[in-house]
Amino acid sequence: MRKFWTVLKREYAQVVKKKSFIVGIFLTPLLMGAFVVLPALLARMKSSDTEMLAVIDQSGYEIGKEFAKSLETYKLDDDSTAYYSVSEIFELAVDDSAAFASVSDSMRKMVSEKDLKYVLVLRPDPHLIDSNLYLITNSDNFRSINRFEYQVSHILSSMRLEQSDVNLSVDSVLDLTRNMSLATQDAKGESIPFMIKYFSAMVFVGIMFGMILGYGQLVMRSVIEEKNSRIMEVLISSVSPFQLMCGKIFGLGAATFTQILIWFLIGGLLFSFRGILGIDPGIERILFDPLIVTAFVLFMVSGYLLFSTVFALIGSIVSSDKESQSFVAPITISMILPFMLGISVVQEPNSMMATVISLFPFTAPTMMMMRVVFVAPTLTEYSLFSGIVGEALLSFLIVVLSVLGMIWVTSKIFRIGILMHGKRATLKEIVRWIKY
Repeated sequence: MRKFWTVLKREYAQVVKKKSFIVGIFLTPLLMGAFVVLPALLARMKSSDTEMLAVIDQSGYEIGKEFAKSLETYKLDDDSTAYYSVSEIFELAVDDSAAFASVSDSMRKMVSEKDLKYVLVLRPDPHLIDSNLYLITNSDNFRSINRFEYQVSHILSSMRLEQSDVNLSVDSVLDLTRNMSLATQDAKGESIPFMIKYFSAMVFVGIMFGMILGYGQLVMRSVIEEKNSRIMEVLISSVSPFQLMCGKIFGLGAATFTQILIWFLIGGLLFSFRGILGIDPGIERILFDPLIVTAFVLFMVSGYLLFSTVFALIGSIVSSDKESQSFVAPITISMILPFMLGISVVQEPNSMMATVISLFPFTAPTMMMMRVVFVAPTLTEYSLFSGIVGEALLSFLIVVLSVLGMIWVTSKIFRIGILMHGKRATLKEIVRWIKY
């Protein structure tokens, strides 16, 4: 046991004493925050320059002029400069196909040459035929496109009402038929916005993905380096292969949880200023939910032990980092599966697909964590043997049993593989080591 602790302390010290460990403590949360927050901020950014557009109006109702006037409500950040500038409105006769073709070709060329960003085309009777209204642009700016859709829809709706037999003013009908925003509450009567739950799940899963994969590969590289430098032969003369393997796994695991503990302390400090930072109250209900916290700790620990044991196995049967990449790829895919299936799972976290994947050992830690984040805040009562609590407990037990099985298999392979040099072990040899 004393030799095991010696190896553990050695592996722990090798990581935490490096400058890269200190840098990672601060750099990783910043990068993760940027990964989550930056896309949303960029999506909300306004254009710094006025966007140019033109209108080809063949409707015969002067819709182009009304559309241009409606865009005057949109301003840049200085609240005075127009967001959009309609350079020209081409009003064409309904039956003048030649003129339309000529103007349309000319406008498409200007869009290609970036002299214009948008061209709104209104063919005859756009209020009756949806396909007679379209936008020419090389941009996918959904904010501007949504604005154009809203303004044109309002204009065309007004036209339809004016031409109908409805005995009400246009404004009254539009008010009566306005869209409603449907607020949602869970069974507890609370309302946690979907994006809050989604980004919280991504953060929890992201931490698990980064820590398990990052430090797991450190175990593998440590084994490969010591094999190639022949240090392994000296170490084996002092400690048993099993003690060495466990010392590496638990030593680097201790470094992993040291980093996570520091992050939680920093996060707690920032959270104490939640009023100043404008943090949504829904985050508090997720961060301090006992089931979510318990699940994160259990699946983080069990997931790390499972994957780091696998990485130790890989390190013992290969001779270089290049050889190990073919083994690492499948492991990485199993870890990123929640990111790939995230949108589907979070909409139906209790679906058969989500349940089955969260009970498979190599996808259980991250997938079950995502499900727990979405389901736990809605629970009105906890049952140990049913619902998400029972499924999380079953998933954890499956992972623990898998860890024990992997430790047994890896210890059999590790004791022989670490002394092999020059070639990768074949499947036949590995099976023989396990039986030995």
